[in-house]
Amino acid sequence: MLIFAFKHLHEVNVQKIKRIPIKDSIKAIKGNWPWILIVTSNLIFWIGLTIRQSTVVYYCQYYLDDKSLTALFNGLISIGIIGTMLIPLFVRYLHKFGVMIAGFIILIIAHISIFYVGKNMNALIAIWIFSAFGHFIACSMPFAMLSDTVDFGEWKTGIRASGFLTAIGSAFCIKAGSGIGGFIPAMVMNAFGYIPNQLQSASSLLGIRLIFTWLPALIFALGIIPLIFYRKYEANEATILTDLAKKNN
Repeated sequence: MLIFAFKHLHEVNVQKIKRIPIKDSIKAIKGNWPWILIVTSNLIFWIGLTIRQSTVVYYCQYYLDDKSLTALFNGLISIGIIGTMLIPLFVRYLHKFGVMIAGFIILIIAHISIFYVGKNMNALIAIWIFSAFGHFIACSMPFAMLSDTVDFGEWKTGIRASGFLTAIGSAFCIKAGSGIGGFIPAMVMNAFGYIPNQLQSASSLLGIRLIFTWLPALIFALGIIPLIFYRKYEANEATILTDLAKKNN
């Protein structure tokens, strides 16, 4: 697939763009509230996702008593790519901010449901597949929305720092979110008395269940808050694009 992409993908915009100094790129952040909101929401998403993905092995090993189930759960996640393929359809009715909120809501409902179905494997598998759609949708949307914040930055400041704003909004959020999301479970599990490779106490088992279910759900809920404020900026995208078109022509 990579060889196919290498052969067939071609740059559409062949016009050379003048490089922008870092200090000017940073200026593009000033007053760019839609970018700040998307970055905040994306960072929160990656914290919650990392907690979800890093604790599934503990949930399977100690609560479900079968560590090999981790591979099953991780494999089932790939079904969520269907949700990514349907995003253009969803955006027509919910707009971009609404689709990302929907992704968060799916994840929240799924994780809370997992807590209550216990060890019912049929229910767990069904809920996990359902959660995969939210996973892929919420993961994909920031990449589509960051380009809009670049337009806003150019409209607001006159500086089009597409590389800088996109890199911080995507790569930084992934790395920072993964680091924070990997640190939190260890701290919480220790607080509940988790001891690796041993029979867990009732307290540590409860901790593992809470970290895998309620903790990501709460974090995903926080990710919705910035998107609520982002709504008004998305409503002005058509005006911004029209103004930029007039300015550039």
